[in-house]
Amino acid sequence: MQVTSQITSIHSKHAAKIAAIMALIAVLAATWPLAAAAWAFSVHLPRKHFMILLFVPFFYALATYFLVAMGCALYNFAARTVGGIRIEVAHAEKPAERRRAA
Repeated sequence: MQVTSQITSIHSKHAAKIAAIMALIAVLAATWPLAAAAWAFSVHLPRKHFMILLFVPFFYALATYFLVAMGCALYNFAARTVGGIRIEVAHAEKPAERRRAA
């Protein structure tokens, strides 16, 4: 059984919030270990550079939030103008249900 659906709108605030949280976690996982290693191995980073390394994830998440929100708004405008993305979804039966039907 196939069902055809069409995405006509994406809620920009929710999509942007989820994308920003994912970006924050990903960049935190990359930059904070680098900052800790630089501090632990006494790499002589100027204090300004070290602080930038600590706050980069938050700036990146904020930029991601606004860019995703703008992308969703652009998609919503285009979907109203020319139509949304059409998706076909097929529901697969479980093997036990197939045996009972036969």
